[in-house]
Amino acid sequence: MCLDGSATIPYESINDDYCDCADGSDEPGTSACPNGKFYCTNAGHIPSYISSKLVNDGVCEPECCDGSDEYDGKIECPNICEKVGAEHRKLAEQLAKKRAEGARIKREYIQHGEKLKIQLESELNRLKNVLESAKIKVSEREVALKKAQEKEEKEEKGKVESTTKDQVRIQKYREKIRTLQEREERLRDQVNTLLDILKNMKKDHNPNYHDMAVKTAIKGYDELVEEYESEMEENMEFDQEGEIDEDEIIEEASQVPEIDMSPPSLSERISDAFLTLYNDFLETFGLSEYVIHKSERQFSKSSSGGKSKEVIAAFDAYDKAEEEKKNIENDLEEINKKLAKDYGTKREFAKLDDECFNHDAGEYTYTVCMFGKATQKSNKDHASTHLGYFKKWIGAESKGDYKYYTAQLYDHGTRCWNGPDRSVKLYLECDTENKILSVTEPEKCEYIIKMTTPAICPENVEGNKNKKSNHEEL
Repeated sequence: MCLDGSATIPYESINDDYCDCADGSDEPGTSACPNGKFYCTNAGHIPSYISSKLVNDGVCEPECCDGSDEYDGKIECPNICEKVGAEHRKLAEQLAKKRAEGARIKREYIQHGEKLKIQLESELNRLKNVLESAKIKVSEREVALKKAQEKEEKEEKGKVESTTKDQVRIQKYREKIRTLQEREERLRDQVNTLLDILKNMKKDHNPNYHDMAVKTAIKGYDELVEEYESEMEENMEFDQEGEIDEDEIIEEASQVPEIDMSPPSLSERISDAFLTLYNDFLETFGLSEYVIHKSERQFSKSSSGGKSKEVIAAFDAYDKAEEEKKNIENDLEEINKKLAKDYGTKREFAKLDDECFNHDAGEYTYTVCMFGKATQKSNKDHASTHLGYFKKWIGAESKGDYKYYTAQLYDHGTRCWNGPDRSVKLYLECDTENKILSVTEPEKCEYIIKMTTPAICPENVEGNKNKKSNHEEL
């Protein structure tokens, strides 16, 4: 019966160089069926199948090391299965040793991953407790800060009220300064006018007329002129010292005790001895509105605000507690990220996390940081190009497939000129060391990197070896 069940043929029809079965299963030793398969025994090596159309085609197929595919005698194919088998067994033995060593290293990786997970979980629980204490500490520091601020606000409120009063006083003194300066100017003119009047009266009076009031006035005039001229010389020196700076007065008012900051008025420049005579003379001639009265004025020291030492210390304590809490939260976030990473079925890839591997391809050096990023660096100008960040495992659709953890995708790299974002597909093979074997670019800005690692080696090497031996014996 044909293997596909399509027909039943007699035994004599097998290998009679005529295709009786639709699937070509009746002619395994001839090329009669184009879709048939020819079985090469390959004694001393591994049996294999080749397409029936390759039988007796005049070419020695390497898959048939025993030469059985060219049995019609048109060409002689020597039987080299013993030699090929020996080489194959030697390579297989070397590969088995590598896989065994790779499996041993992988077991160490697994132990590392499991130990790391326990450590991270323990640290996670510890930090959660520390975080609760840190939150309580922040709350306490916040309450202390609010109390210090409230206390300062009350003190500042009193200072502000005092400062406001001082500012009102300063404004009044400003206005008074301007008024006194104007009044001083008028009094200068009035004094000059009175001096002219007295001068003319002295010049034109009758000396034979014995009016005691006039004589007293003239005598007082002479004394006043002498004193006035002396005072004016001193006043000229005083005026040359510079104009009064009101802003300077205000600034100094906040730094010095209460002092008299106004310029001396005319009444202060005229001695007390002549002030009374001067005022009496004005009243005699009906000029009482020009009588000079001494003024008394003062500036008070203004208060200045600012954060108290207590508030600053409270702020520092709060900021420190808040910073400690943030650091703990950041540590917790990092631990949760590591615990959430897919490091393989037994966390065998945790050992490689953030480990970087380089490959010099001549023009460029390629670097892959596992679970991190991939880069391309020029060996000429050392310019670096970002090829992508780790995205996911792509070896197979399902995690249940052993091939799932044999390939990674790194994407969202720097965009190519008129092309896609750069990306990397990293394919992993079993070996005793972590090493990049090759880098290719089959499509524009899409890179294929092949790398070896013990993390991908099969663990049950001895079991696989026994299964293989049993199969070969069969």
